Amino acid sequence: MVVAPLTWSAVTIYMCGDSTMQDWNEGYYPKQGQGQDFHFWFDPTKATVVNRGQGGMSLGGGGLDKKGNTAVGYYDMFFKKGCSNGNCIAEKLKAGDYVVIQFGINDVNYSTEDFFASNMKKMVSDVRAKGAYPIIMSPIRRKYYDSPTQIHNSYRGYPALNKSLAEELNVPFIDMSEMVANYMISVGERYAEQYVFNYATKSEYSNLGSDQTDAVHLQMNGANAFGRIITEQMRAHTDPIVKKLGDYMAPMYQVSVKVSPEGAAEATSINAYYPQGMTVMLKTIPKEGKKFLGWYDGNGNKVGAPSRSNVKSPYIHTFVMGSASTQFTAVYEGGTAQKYTGDGAALTAFPTTTPKSLDDVTFVPFTPIGGSTQDTVKIDKDIKKFFDASTPDTAGIGWTQNEWTGFTGEGYYNLDNTNASFAAYKVKFPGAGYVTLAVRYANGGSSDRMFNAYLDHDYLVSAPPTGGWDKWDTAYVVMDAPQGEAELKIMSLTSDGAPNLDAFGFSIDGVCRVSEGCTEDTSTTILNKVRDVTGFALHGEMLRLVGTERAHVNVFDMGGRLVAKRIVENASEVSLATMVKSAGLYRVVVRQGSAKFIANYAKVK
Repeated sequence: MVVAPLTWSAVTIYMCGDSTMQDWNEGYYPKQGQGQDFHFWFDPTKATVVNRGQGGMSLGGGGLDKKGNTAVGYYDMFFKKGCSNGNCIAEKLKAGDYVVIQFGINDVNYSTEDFFASNMKKMVSDVRAKGAYPIIMSPIRRKYYDSPTQIHNSYRGYPALNKSLAEELNVPFIDMSEMVANYMISVGERYAEQYVFNYATKSEYSNLGSDQTDAVHLQMNGANAFGRIITEQMRAHTDPIVKKLGDYMAPMYQVSVKVSPEGAAEATSINAYYPQGMTVMLKTIPKEGKKFLGWYDGNGNKVGAPSRSNVKSPYIHTFVMGSASTQFTAVYEGGTAQKYTGDGAALTAFPTTTPKSLDDVTFVPFTPIGGSTQDTVKIDKDIKKFFDASTPDTAGIGWTQNEWTGFTGEGYYNLDNTNASFAAYKVKFPGAGYVTLAVRYANGGSSDRMFNAYLDHDYLVSAPPTGGWDKWDTAYVVMDAPQGEAELKIMSLTSDGAPNLDAFGFSIDGVCRVSEGCTEDTSTTILNKVRDVTGFALHGEMLRLVGTERAHVNVFDMGGRLVAKRIVENASEVSLATMVKSAGLYRVVVRQGSAKFIANYAKVK
């Protein structure tokens, strides 16, 4: 008898959401989205997880123009057949797949409830047309405590709207808004800040260029805690198709955490379980006057270096979860490591609800009339370095041009008048943190040409008319940059296209464009790398000409206006400070005949 082998086709789980769902670049660590490590919860032979979270996106639209028209949103850009990004989820779906849909945070500002509902219905219909299964989740809460037992609803009616749409469309629903609120009540505000949301400091992580106080996004520990809640809700769901996902999950192992002596820490990581392969973060915060001795494993041995090299704090230990339950102790002076006495077995039972801190607490969501309260970081217009935008590293539909005057580099980039045009630039940042992006542009149209400056997240930038295509202005936006290389992608949002792009720059030192070469630069007075080209050099404010014929030096301000010009003889140098009337950032162009030798930005103090 010959028996044909049974073939198993693993289902795919697509995670669709905003920046609280997305994969974050390693340079942002410890920032992480719920979907980033979600694949670890599942047996890879049974289920594949594809995280398609996209930062800054609303389901119903990516922004409103001045006429009130809704620009492209997640459904149009990433999901529907023929979507504008060319990697459409609907075209990849197969029967039996799952699509988890979680939006609402950005829709508060960039959409309407009617438009949200319309796109949700389209998305659910597209999923079902392929024989796949939609799951709607409400958005998570932000770290906003009205009281120790009351979590503010910052996202107006969108949690309730997700629930009502799930009921109307007969779609399985997971109420993450309430589950996360319960979790936040359970752990308290101090723990939520230090262990769940992205509050992190330069003293803790070497990749951070500034301290983080992010009450919206999650750090790794929080993202995985919320992923754990999602899987618990799937295991216990009333819908049998969703509950079936519990059969596809990997074994889970408990990590018990102790503090010795008890009471020595202000806060310490709570007990939790993890699948094999997931990175676990343990953290303790000493009480004043208490001396921390170190983390000890279940055998009573002091642990070695963290598994992640960018962890600096002695209070944090990270390790990759193995295939057995275990225990760790945060040992303070006067304490001892407590040895693990369990059998290491995988868990067989899981919670179905997230406890509140008090048994008699009744959670009543509060909906503010004025919408969400957003944390803001002040724009810094002291731009340390600009780059010529005329030659992107990659681009959609657009052209490098120099027809209009007033540009400061080799030309400018003209994006096509479609909502699919873009220009992308690979840059490298010295550390993670908030930074102001400046984009010098021209908009000869009659209306605002808002564009998306995408850096692992959508940043919508207003570009009002400049009065002509040869008239230039600068737009600013604060973004959260990673450490290391990243891609800045400037995208049009509507069929009117984006403005013409002349240059872009940042408010911190040490940023470089990868295509120009990234080498260490310790100068505090020069914005671009010192470049010696055909006998010319620009060192800070000094322009030096060596061994060549005379040259013409033209100095432009950031509005593209010629403010000074001079003829420089060979073997001589000129101070830019003597050529301009005020301190500031200038574009210096040196020409000899028809040849251009230097076209750099320089800062005059």
